Amino acid sequence: MKMKRVILVMFVMLFIFSHIGHASNTSIQVSMGGTKVSVRQVPIIMDGKEVITEFPSFVYVDRTLVPIRFVSENYGAKVGWDDETKTAIVTYGDKEARFTIDSNVAIINGEKKLLDKYAIPRLASLGDESARTMVPLRFVTEIFGYEVGWDSEKNLPFINSSQDQDDISLINDISIHTGSAKNRIVVNSTGELEYTTMYLENSKKLVIDIEDAELSLATTKDRPGSIDLDDEVIERVQYSQFSYEPNITRIVVTLKDYENYNITSSNDGTGLIVSFGGNKIGAISQEIINGKQVIVVDGAGHAKMNFMSLKNPERFVIDLLDSTLVGDTYYNYDYELGFIQRIRVSQFLVDDNYDPTDQIVRIVLDIKEGISDPSVKIDTDGDRIIIYPEESLWDNISYINDDDVKIFTINNIVDTEYEVDLDDTSKKLVVTIPSENTNLNEGTIYIRDGFIDKVDIEKDDEETKLSIKFMRLIEYTVLSDTVDNEIILSLERKVNLDKNHKTIVIDPGHGGDKPGAISVRKRFEKDLNLSVSLKLRDKLENLGYNVIMTRDTDVDIDLYERARIANDSDADLFVSIHGNSHINSVHKGIQVLYCPAFNSSVKEGDQHPFAKAIMDALLAGTGAIDKGIIQRPNLVVLRETKMPAVLVETGFISNPEEEELLYTEEYQDIIVDSIVKGIENYLEMN
Repeated sequence: MKMKRVILVMFVMLFIFSHIGHASNTSIQVSMGGTKVSVRQVPIIMDGKEVITEFPSFVYVDRTLVPIRFVSENYGAKVGWDDETKTAIVTYGDKEARFTIDSNVAIINGEKKLLDKYAIPRLASLGDESARTMVPLRFVTEIFGYEVGWDSEKNLPFINSSQDQDDISLINDISIHTGSAKNRIVVNSTGELEYTTMYLENSKKLVIDIEDAELSLATTKDRPGSIDLDDEVIERVQYSQFSYEPNITRIVVTLKDYENYNITSSNDGTGLIVSFGGNKIGAISQEIINGKQVIVVDGAGHAKMNFMSLKNPERFVIDLLDSTLVGDTYYNYDYELGFIQRIRVSQFLVDDNYDPTDQIVRIVLDIKEGISDPSVKIDTDGDRIIIYPEESLWDNISYINDDDVKIFTINNIVDTEYEVDLDDTSKKLVVTIPSENTNLNEGTIYIRDGFIDKVDIEKDDEETKLSIKFMRLIEYTVLSDTVDNEIILSLERKVNLDKNHKTIVIDPGHGGDKPGAISVRKRFEKDLNLSVSLKLRDKLENLGYNVIMTRDTDVDIDLYERARIANDSDADLFVSIHGNSHINSVHKGIQVLYCPAFNSSVKEGDQHPFAKAIMDALLAGTGAIDKGIIQRPNLVVLRETKMPAVLVETGFISNPEEEELLYTEEYQDIIVDSIVKGIENYLEMN
């Protein structure tokens, strides 16, 4: 505490004696978003003293915005800037805040915080001065743990470093938000909120009493106020400081008629979201309906639903909109039926696909390993939904990928004879079973997990043949009896392989809504990366290598997902393809980046030899300038991949000459040939 006070005092003195004399508490014109706006300049009251900043803090409508460096660097915090996303990043000890210009969502210590439209971070300039990043003042309490509020007497914002009122939460925002459904009441504060509710049936009022809380709104300060809404559900929202000893803030919602209501916590407990007429999701059960095993979800029959399939690992997701989960916020069910291995249900912390105030219950069906593109049928039955896993080729097959050893099982009707044949040349294993003894369905299953490519099932009146096409040479052991109702095969990678039987993961950098760097001719790095990567894939496959792409279309793949794809594929090498850029257009040449094994918790072998082999081959093949082999342990795709991994910066798209060269087919072919040569040189040495 003493340390905080010393820093605070030094900070106050610094700004009192170094400001350049902006007038205080007066109207000024600032430029934001290309528009001049009249705002009220205010100093900040810090522990009872006025502080005037070098660039003025001001009230925009009813929210106080301050220069981000005012509330960061002078507290010993650090400020970073992500130019690609226009995001300011403030770190203080183990705390972090991210503010994206013109975005109404801030990320405070990993939690999304909803900002109203007048508190959105802006770039603001005054006269000929350079633009400054302005952020809402109340975020100070999130990072530094200080009290932030409004001094009604002086009509100014304040910061108190004293922790004497830690047990009192200041209600600094009560507003209305419209998400994917009806209007919601959003309450934000400086501390965790606890509340009680009661419904007054005669007057149709919902009363919410927030304990250990005081009103401190920018508009009404600690005085009572109201919001007239008059929508289909809510007529009015009123709020007041109901009492001071104890401190209770009361919110009264007048409804047009009784509506089922839900109150959920947000912003790590410092906020409340009040919604009406939503769905309360209750029990998740496994039942048998019409002779089929199904999953039943109570309370979801009237919910709007969104569906999505997610890869790596395979999951089927059902989002129930305008819904809250009864009881806890997370449940895990070990229900195993059909291709479903497990079911997870949670009160979902919404992502960018939804409004920050949306209330979503997410149901995740974890799919058994090896099954791709599962089909799910969903019916409604009154106030519940019924989830049917559609019949599939997996009904009588199971595949367990357990690191080095994989187990493949075929379930038959009765004990049966069978034959197993492996052809190393085609990398195909065939199991032949009398058709009368098995219920295997005809068709093809694509697995493509780095070990098995696909499974084909063909049958006639006499024989059923199940063929497993592998992506590499394998060895197998039959674990079942010669006559058995289960055929169990133990599969593993064949040791002492020829060097051509290797799996290489190619990672085209960026993609989708993340274009990467933009070239001097306004071309996207992501397109260069994908073009070179597809050429590299084709070249390696023609040479007999097994190749896995982290993406082969214009989509964005999470960095950790890229590393996981490589690790789960048991790949031998990982090559990430990128284009380089620099603010100074004179720079050009090739860089190869890698992560030393001692900077990674998953790597074992020395990574530098692979990086050197790639760089040597690229320099020899292209004649480009050597920009160095560089250690970059902070890059996820290099640090989190188990195998030798490199990131190749093929050249500078910020350099006009090199950019023009990089986007030609001929030079891309030279880059590809050089990387292939580097890979083969490395494999020959290792």
